Amino acid sequence: MNRLFLLLFLFTACNTAEEPVQEATLPGASDILRRSLQFHDPEEQWPLSHFQMIIDEPRTNFPERQSTILLNLPESTFEVTRNYEGTLVRRGMTADSCYNFIDGQPVHPADSATVLQYRLQCDRTQGYRSFYQLLTGLPMTLFSPEVSLGEDVEAVSFGPYACYAVPARLNNPIIGEQWVFYFDQSDFQLRGYRAAGEGAAEYLELDGLLPVNGMQLPRMRHWYNIADSTYMGSDIVITVEAL
Repeated sequence: MNRLFLLLFLFTACNTAEEPVQEATLPGASDILRRSLQFHDPEEQWPLSHFQMIIDEPRTNFPERQSTILLNLPESTFEVTRNYEGTLVRRGMTADSCYNFIDGQPVHPADSATVLQYRLQCDRTQGYRSFYQLLTGLPMTLFSPEVSLGEDVEAVSFGPYACYAVPARLNNPIIGEQWVFYFDQSDFQLRGYRAAGEGAAEYLELDGLLPVNGMQLPRMRHWYNIADSTYMGSDIVITVEAL
């Protein structure tokens, strides 16, 4: 009996050891985004956002740039204010209507010389609005009919973090169409993203969180060159005020 028991034990052990190890099934792109929204905006406050923030935006060729950004999503209002060598330029939009101020004085659209000098064209202001809304609101702004998530999710490293890489196509020519977003495998926090496709040149690392009205927004974005990882600049939120 003992010998029979031993033979059965060895037979079972050998068969078990030879069974192939099944790889863990990766979550789908939509599920990853849904879990990331639970981390960054569990109360679904982004569509109700109304706040003003001051952002330092150093670039390698312009280290002193700072912007004051006003976002009011319920009323479709946006403003960006910058100091250009002592001249305070405020440009904004309400719905599809643009407006501009120089040192507190309104600029008439017919004043073509001033519009050209300070690049106050309405399509440029629309570009600013798209840029700041999209990046400030990530990952919530990925949950949009204008964004198509890819299905080829990968488990990869992004810096020191084990992440899920999710490709996406954005209907936004301001920053390009094809991107890959990196979500932390442990809590689905968005850790960064990079441009993809032909001519892709940059990736961004996110650093720190900014609590605003129950949301956790990225506090810092650091820009790098894809080719050699050279530093290109940062966007650093200095203050934020809910309005």
